Amino acid sequence: MRTSLMRVAVIVLAIVGLSVSAAHAAPIVYPNPGFEAPDSTFAAGLGGFLVGYYTGAVGGYSVNVGASANGVDLPNIGLNNKTSFYGDRIVFGAVSPGDVLVFFIDVVDTGDRFFSDKSLNPDGVNHTWTNVYGGDSLVPAGFNLAFEDLYGGGDFNYYDHSIVVGIEQAAVPEPGGTMLLLGSGLLGLVAFRRRSA
Repeated sequence: MRTSLMRVAVIVLAIVGLSVSAAHAAPIVYPNPGFEAPDSTFAAGLGGFLVGYYTGAVGGYSVNVGASANGVDLPNIGLNNKTSFYGDRIVFGAVSPGDVLVFFIDVVDTGDRFFSDKSLNPDGVNHTWTNVYGGDSLVPAGFNLAFEDLYGGGDFNYYDHSIVVGIEQAAVPEPGGTMLLLGSGLLGLVAFRRRSA
């Protein structure tokens, strides 16, 4: 199946000090439930630590999220959709500029693993919907990834697990204090959205 480049999104952020006092505003939900989302690929524009922030969604199954860089799983997997709270954070691991990033969910109940790269999925469908998120008091700006945890795509509502991802150049404190994002002042995560021709 041939794919074409539909959209390229790059987020560039200045160094931001945030005080966690305002209410949070969760990322938007998938606007076309019942229909498969276009697939996305990701690349690191800068080096640093790939991080994820839990933003919600509660599928029927217990799900953890992880990532790989250039086909090698990063060391940390977590942010379980049954036990995490909005704004909980994970550092997946270190990445370098140009690394090809793939996100995945491990479905504890079924043993399935589904990837943000549709070509890696055993059922051949897209299990990840991606959109840009502007950030709030608990979750910094980045790319929102919403996952579908059922083999074959299930209901295609992409509401079984949701995280916001970005690259931070230094370890930062957990939400609840002041967060210093992106020591060099740039977030270099790039998402390429594709769709079937």
